[in-house]
Amino acid sequence: MKENVTMVLAKFISKIQYEDLPKDTVQKAKEVTLDYLGALLAGYNYSSLLSKKITDLMINNGGKEEATIIGPSIKVPVINAALVNGVTSHVVELDDGHRIARGHPGVVVLSSALSTAEYLGSSGKDLITAITVGYDIFIRIASAVNPSHLKRGFHTTGTCGVFASAAAASKLFGLNTEETANALSLAGTQAAGLLEVTIDGQMAKALHSGKSAYAGVLAALLAKEGVRGPKTLIEGVKGFSKAMSDECDYDIMLKDLGKAFYINECYIKLYPTCRHTHSPIDAVLELISENDFSTNEIKKILIKTYPTAVSFAGELFKPETIEAAKFSIPYCICAALIYKKFGLNELKLESINNPTVQTLIDKVKIEVDSSLENSLSKTKGAEVYISLNDGRILYKKINLPKGEKENPISYDELIKKFTYCTDYYFDENRRSKIIDKILSIDQTYNVNDLFALLI
Repeated sequence: MKENVTMVLAKFISKIQYEDLPKDTVQKAKEVTLDYLGALLAGYNYSSLLSKKITDLMINNGGKEEATIIGPSIKVPVINAALVNGVTSHVVELDDGHRIARGHPGVVVLSSALSTAEYLGSSGKDLITAITVGYDIFIRIASAVNPSHLKRGFHTTGTCGVFASAAAASKLFGLNTEETANALSLAGTQAAGLLEVTIDGQMAKALHSGKSAYAGVLAALLAKEGVRGPKTLIEGVKGFSKAMSDECDYDIMLKDLGKAFYINECYIKLYPTCRHTHSPIDAVLELISENDFSTNEIKKILIKTYPTAVSFAGELFKPETIEAAKFSIPYCICAALIYKKFGLNELKLESINNPTVQTLIDKVKIEVDSSLENSLSKTKGAEVYISLNDGRILYKKINLPKGEKENPISYDELIKKFTYCTDYYFDENRRSKIIDKILSIDQTYNVNDLFALLI
């Protein structure tokens, strides 16, 4: 075990400056900000009961107008804005993630960073630095405690996310090393989130990201006022790593700290579902584009994928809710086959309950294949076999779904996704101004200039 891990990370957070960041890291921070806002506004439009009720609750609770609940554009206390934005941005499952960390840093880090930056009137450079630091802390801690953490039933976004949120907020508040360590500690003691939400009650999953964002901003505010926590919260004998994992690799947590920035390795989603469904969806859509066949010709469908994908999304065949459908490989691939595409419209109840889709699901079989997940060969994929009545077997293997660093989306695809997510919310002129503002945010003296465009 490494000594003083919490303090080492706190020193990194407090000392790093915008000028220390590589150009590609700065660019990636801008891109994930754009992607986050798209996912959030899609979540506002396709809201769940949870996101509606928590938005109403925080608005009705009132309080000082410190930061904006994005969507309804109403200002509330900064911690409440982080909470609501953290929930809403995770609702449609279009937010980014990291495959080794096994979680979603963007919904936590950006909900914290944007709310805090607006509250403080921070510069764009300060915002970029805070975002980068938040992502780095999330991915380092989460990669170190996983896969043990995940296997024990913890949802990384809700648990490791508190440290990332605290890191981003601490950086914006300008906390020193000791204060930042206190913020990490005060956040870490609030860490929570259980993966039972992937099996039942999927609507509750978005509460994890919201609470992580909330906890981190709250922790930074308390640390700023002198509240202390244990300086060994991460590595201590009764600390986070010991309590929430059977094995923690501190070398992963600290390797090349301040030199390698892991935000660059995050994936961007193209489908509004659990990431474990994406390789099968990619495979099906490629088969549709490459072959001439109709769904009436399908005799049976075999999906092979890695164990985690099966445990998360391969056991529910006929979902009854929108939230559950996002965690069903059988539904997702059958909907893609029927509708020839997969997006938010394919997750409406009328699409889910389509008798043709339901009938096709009966022809699906899921098998576990451990060889389809391998960090060394950079594989986290699926194989799809579609047997047709005429004897043909259509086959496609996907090693990594679209959006990964090794299989990236293009700039045009990023803009297309943002447009798709916000089409109902902004006209073309306003959307163009927002895109330009975000992609040049490091030239902005006060991030409230961005919020003026969002409101």
